[in-house]
Amino acid sequence: MQSSSSSAQSLRPLIPLADYQRIFRVIHSVLHSVEADIPAASFFFSVTAAQILKKFYKRNAFPVAGAAFYLIREDGGGALSFGTLADDGQSVASTHDAFHAWVQCDGYAIDFMAPLFQELLASAGHPLPVPRQMFQKDLGRMRESVQGLAQAGDFHLAPNLELTRELLQQFMAKKALTNLSQLCLEWFRKPPKAMPDDLALQGADGEVSRIKLQATRIDGVW
Repeated sequence: MQSSSSSAQSLRPLIPLADYQRIFRVIHSVLHSVEADIPAASFFFSVTAAQILKKFYKRNAFPVAGAAFYLIREDGGGALSFGTLADDGQSVASTHDAFHAWVQCDGYAIDFMAPLFQELLASAGHPLPVPRQMFQKDLGRMRESVQGLAQAGDFHLAPNLELTRELLQQFMAKKALTNLSQLCLEWFRKPPKAMPDDLALQGADGEVSRIKLQATRIDGVW
């Protein structure tokens, strides 16, 4: 039986909430500045966040695409699903048209789009109030199946390595995406260093615009 201290240690997040929030804000702000389709940007979030974790935190982080299922409410109507679920309620799959992406890092799953779960549901035609919270879970706590989701914050992930490779190749081949991702790395400062509130961006025509840091507040954890 684990002691309370060892249990607390195993549940301790890999990165603090303040750091998670800052990584999220930087990526979200850059995407917002170019009017990106943010609900469809989970792979951009994951690739860029993984690069930030590697560069600034020296973590073995990498993006993963696949099927993802999160329970956000316990009343039977609060499951957020990415991918397909077979009629048996057990088999899950993901494709280019039905997937989600997250970061896997040292035995943890970190979803940097979790603060936007409400927007993701709204874009799918299912508006529900969802708190803006951090999702950072030890993979050992993952439910074995979708049917096992019982409490808010429960999750089931099914990585699709072939899809991940294809999406990563497509991402790296698009200079506009890699440039935006690099911009996030240049702007980011690891706490407790001060973070600039905006960033100057010079266009091809020489005109300078400024990207404002979105002050989206994350209020807790899943």
